[in-house]
Amino acid sequence: MRLVRSENGSILVEFAFVLPLLVPMLAYMVDYALWIQKAMQLQDAASAAAAYGAIPGNATNSTAMTQLANYIVTGSATGAAWLTVNATNFYSCSPGGSQVTATTSCPTGAPYHYVQVTVSASPTSQLGYRIIPSSLALSGSATYRVEVTP
Repeated sequence: MRLVRSENGSILVEFAFVLPLLVPMLAYMVDYALWIQKAMQLQDAASAAAAYGAIPGNATNSTAMTQLANYIVTGSATGAAWLTVNATNFYSCSPGGSQVTATTSCPTGAPYHYVQVTVSASPTSQLGYRIIPSSLALSGSATYRVEVTP
């Protein structure tokens, strides 16, 4: 006579062993995706604020660029405590060249005027972990050349 062993319930035992590993892994992936989304949002805010500053007449209005970046990230022009926005102007004789003053005489004539906006934040994790850090330093930066009116 042949004995047939039943495997009923073995899948539940295996699932019970694997589940404690899968749930935290899934939570880590979701939290990491939220950090990636926040980093993309910071980059978009920096790009939009720098594009605003590149419009003739707006380059010296760092307050408006800061408020625009704050609004894109937080929905409020005043921003949040965890968000830092820095809008600066600088001049260069060539794209990517060293910085000079506005009155410098360059070989091509007047120096190029640039606007740079940097947005940085340290958002906290949505879930508390012991293995990975609870916050991560993120930033976005954009540099645009200020348009010259003919």
